[in-house]
Amino acid sequence: MERFRVYADGHQRTVDSAADFLARMRSDRFDFGWIDLTLDDTEALSHLADELNLHQLAVEDALNTHERPKISRFSTHLLMTLSAARLEESHEVQLARCTTFLLPKLVVTVREHDFPMAEVAARLEANDDLISCGAGYIVWGLLDCVVDGHVDVLAEVSDHTDELTALMFDDARATFEVQKTAFVLRRSVQRMQHVTLPLREVVNTLLRNDSRVAVRGLEPYFSDVYDHTLHSAEWAEGLRDQISMILETNVALQGNQMNEVMKKVTSWAAIIAVPTAVTGYFGQNVEFPGFGSAETWWVSNILLVVMGVGLYWLFKRSNWL
Repeated sequence: MERFRVYADGHQRTVDSAADFLARMRSDRFDFGWIDLTLDDTEALSHLADELNLHQLAVEDALNTHERPKISRFSTHLLMTLSAARLEESHEVQLARCTTFLLPKLVVTVREHDFPMAEVAARLEANDDLISCGAGYIVWGLLDCVVDGHVDVLAEVSDHTDELTALMFDDARATFEVQKTAFVLRRSVQRMQHVTLPLREVVNTLLRNDSRVAVRGLEPYFSDVYDHTLHSAEWAEGLRDQISMILETNVALQGNQMNEVMKKVTSWAAIIAVPTAVTGYFGQNVEFPGFGSAETWWVSNILLVVMGVGLYWLFKRSNWL
């Protein structure tokens, strides 16, 4: 992927080196430009920071891998931090960060290697009629690709959540697997909340027409991104509540299942207790009326059968067996 792009007269041109790019930037044949770096390009970033008067704290934030999505104002530029998301087969959400320096005629991105910058470039090329809008065109492409990625991930999480809901009421469900998957999905949704909620303020700040990043002519596009940002943030919150409800329901189902088991165990214990009590009574070592007679033997056996069958019928009727 090209690291240096120059936009002039409605066309994109690539430049081979930073020196050529800076020379072109100082010439008249320059509308705006885009420099794309990775976290490994620390030397190039340091050189650009000196040339472009980038704030030291902004450079440190760009190299920090734990920054949340935000937009910060400095004297000569804005600093925007975004996180793209993707869902692994294990239902874990993986994030890839990109920090962007926003100047009036220049955009500098510093990203992790797995950030989907190729998708951003493809989206920009597909909408090259917006080049005339200036550097805001690059910013819109970044935001639009990232926010659409968030929506796609949340759609996948929603599908897995629906599958989990259906599985939860399956008699053959594996309780441990349901719990494990629900916990993983909830952790993934929490990560999505951390990257979707702050984006509302990021897009809203850009829509205020900051003088350093003009979005004139792109207001409908940024408004569309803002709507998608609100949608993803609300969707993530709804999924969090849904997964929490799944966990609570699964615990309640386990409790109900345990109650059913205990009712059956108790019922059989009561049925078994009847012959134990009868045989214990007739097995006394003291003599009583009818002791040692055949009639008493028949009475005891009839009691065993009648009381056992009677208890079985009673518990079956009460759905305990």
